[in-house]
Amino acid sequence: MTSFLLLTNTGKKDYTGCNLLKLEYFKDDESVDFIYCNSGAPGRQNFRIGTDSWAGSLEPLPEGQWYVNDIEWADGIDNFIGAAYTDGIGPVTVPISYTGPDSTERSAIEIHIDWNHRYSPGTAGCIGLHSVQDMERLIDWLRDTDPRELYVDWGLGTCPNSVE
Repeated sequence: MTSFLLLTNTGKKDYTGCNLLKLEYFKDDESVDFIYCNSGAPGRQNFRIGTDSWAGSLEPLPEGQWYVNDIEWADGIDNFIGAAYTDGIGPVTVPISYTGPDSTERSAIEIHIDWNHRYSPGTAGCIGLHSVQDMERLIDWLRDTDPRELYVDWGLGTCPNSVE
């Protein structure tokens, strides 16, 4: 059984002014669900490969393969509205680590709710979910099959082929 996540750009804008991204869940190599999300700050929607993506750019995370780490809770397991890690991250986060190709300066990238979207929309390069309900769906996927691969495919030619 092969399970993984795939992040792609829809080419449309979301309510924050960021590109609307599609985070898709594959189970047994078949797409079974998806969530819309964003990455990076409005006005910084430049999509790059790993080696061309620099720390502090506020752009979306770079194209490539990422490792999905364990879920982290600020205020107890399954507390989706408790105390937040930070004003922007919220009470639950899923850190991800770049695995290639090559390398990137980018680090401290996570999947989290865009907690402060009302007054500071977007993220510093993390994957920003739009709601608690979206985070609950992501956590359900992670608990279902424990997918550890996330493929970020911006159409730039460096993302490993996830669906073969």
